[in-house]
Amino acid sequence: MFDTTPFATSIGCEIRGFAASGGENEPGRAARLAIAASRQALAQARLEGDDLEATGLAVGTTMGESCWLEAWSDADVRAGTAPLEDLVRSSPDRIGADVAAELRLGGRTTVLGGACAAGNYALGYALDQLRLGRAERIVAGGTDAFSRVAYMGFARLGALARGTCRPFSADRDGIIIGEGAAFLVLETAESARARGAEVLAELVGVGLSTDAYHIVSPDPTGSGAARATAAALDDAGLEPGDIGWISAHGTGTIANDRAEVAAVQAVFGRTKTPMSSIKALTGHALGASSALEAVASVLALRSQVAPPTWNYTAQDPDCVWDVVPNEPRPFDADAVMSNAYAFGGCNASIVIRLDH
Repeated sequence: MFDTTPFATSIGCEIRGFAASGGENEPGRAARLAIAASRQALAQARLEGDDLEATGLAVGTTMGESCWLEAWSDADVRAGTAPLEDLVRSSPDRIGADVAAELRLGGRTTVLGGACAAGNYALGYALDQLRLGRAERIVAGGTDAFSRVAYMGFARLGALARGTCRPFSADRDGIIIGEGAAFLVLETAESARARGAEVLAELVGVGLSTDAYHIVSPDPTGSGAARATAAALDDAGLEPGDIGWISAHGTGTIANDRAEVAAVQAVFGRTKTPMSSIKALTGHALGASSALEAVASVLALRSQVAPPTWNYTAQDPDCVWDVVPNEPRPFDADAVMSNAYAFGGCNASIVIRLDH
């Protein structure tokens, strides 16, 4: 999608064969990814027709619809001839409008930030709306398209891996930028029963916190992340020992992985609950990443198999934890947790349980 040769590393997890953007007045790449994922979720949930009119939408994103601005040429920018309508088309709220219009979702549409925890923020918002009785059903998740701006930003921070992404490993050297979208249909138990829907799992807990520490670095003590994790457990009415597996944020940077392990040590220290990161396979899809990991959490819970942390080579003395290295592993539990810890200290943890 763009030339990466000027950067110290040139790799990324770009989805090939997916149109970068639509034509004039058509959705951009991030919205098109969200539409594709949401359509799959709606089909699996057997939602169509009148049911869609009462279905809301919650979208988490980091970059918004950046493809339009990134398509501006240097010459157009210098000459002042870049199309101003692209400014409107690039805003995050446009993604929500495009997805809702394409899928004919007639409920409340909300677009949330939260940096790379945005997917979990969207899921948490949707859960709140269902609990408050403000909605019966919401399609919730996250989307982000491969972005030149994001790639440049992480490169300037020195956060991009030069080879593979190796979360928690002693020789890790950064993230690999990715893209994608993942959405889940959340609805009340009453709504699901009335439709005869197949319930895959239950979202039972959400915990949010802010580090209030630094714009791009996590609190090295992991205290903010630990607060979100503990709050999610409390919201779910569960204890650390009830969790069979933790889906880690696990970016593969030195600072983030150490802070994350410090957080789980504070909350799960006695249980030694296994934790692994799938970003070694998916790349870091920014606002979509925690939504992708929520889907992975549902699959892990239903199969009772924890996916591994691939590319792991050796333990970092500051990341002493069972990170399920290089091989999937069975577990026996009714609940899992998925954590997302983002820039600005935006922390969002969720707990998913088998439907009882």
